Amino acid sequence: MRRSRNQDYVFGVTGVVTGEDGTPLKDVDVILNLDAPVYEGIAPVRTKRLMAIDGTFVLMYISGSPSTKYTVTVQKNGFDPQTVAGTAPPDGHHVFRLRRISDNDRKGDPGTQATETQRLAN
Repeated sequence: MRRSRNQDYVFGVTGVVTGEDGTPLKDVDVILNLDAPVYEGIAPVRTKRLMAIDGTFVLMYISGSPSTKYTVTVQKNGFDPQTVAGTAPPDGHHVFRLRRISDNDRKGDPGTQATETQRLAN
């Protein structure tokens, strides 16, 4: 009987999350979603959520596949979230530059509000 050998691959995704000015953001929520499981030791992983304390993150696992598709979403209160997609290996390195949500983004177009206020006053 001939035994086949299984090949293990290193699945790696790293990243940096900054603000619009390039300064690393603290306490960013990072969410990894995979189309097939990778392994942390012997435990399968399909989704991983972590906090990037200093704006950087490293996600390294073992994969039985030479090509695993993934998405990474980064989010922080007060900023627009971003999502990227990729395939690893080879390792993926991503740089996220998050845009701060302004009060206008939260409330709608200020010109529309001014027109509505003027109309109500008349």
